[in-house]
Amino acid sequence: MGICIDVLIVDWDHLMSVPGDDQRYGMLHDAAISVDDEDAWPDRSPSVGPQWFWPSSPDAGWFGKFDFGDVGFSYKDHFVASEQWEEFRTFVAPAVRSGVDRFIDPLFWGGLEYMPDRDAEGAAAHMSVVLPDAPSDHLLWCPPEAVSSLKLLWDSVDAELAALREPFERYVGFGFVRVKDFDAFVGLLRGWGDVIDQAQQRGWGVVGIRC
Repeated sequence: MGICIDVLIVDWDHLMSVPGDDQRYGMLHDAAISVDDEDAWPDRSPSVGPQWFWPSSPDAGWFGKFDFGDVGFSYKDHFVASEQWEEFRTFVAPAVRSGVDRFIDPLFWGGLEYMPDRDAEGAAAHMSVVLPDAPSDHLLWCPPEAVSSLKLLWDSVDAELAALREPFERYVGFGFVRVKDFDAFVGLLRGWGDVIDQAQQRGWGVVGIRC
């Protein structure tokens, strides 16, 4: 079944004003379920698409929740996408490869330190993002300063997504997973791009927690 992930963009000052990791996690968990849709994990309809949920008063103004839809509500989907990327990244142009490497690594890949071309060509090769250790039970802990760097990486990646189709379709093995084709893979990346865009516009951070 895997782990369900809730991804929120948050006003970092508001979040850090709460003392203690446990209290912050509780606040984030309560925030996530306060705007949840009716199709709760794991019985979510496969027709659900990516969408934002925004709180009403009194919580309005400090967080928003991104729902990845039918691909991405399980953390396993992000893990599968990272494995697919490893299958075909060698066949992607170096500058594009560096951009994707550095965008997905802090979000869900976790393999940057092992890359043989971590000093590869292109502007993205000099923009690695290292996140602080996430508190217990958090799947992602991304402060606003890291969001700004990820936004620059996303802008470079977004412009090159079409170039990934041919190597993906040639080299990626298809299995019985939700990330079953190129459109699903790219949809997952675009979901993360939307999260980073929305957080960067507000000067907020991004967190991922277990549902």
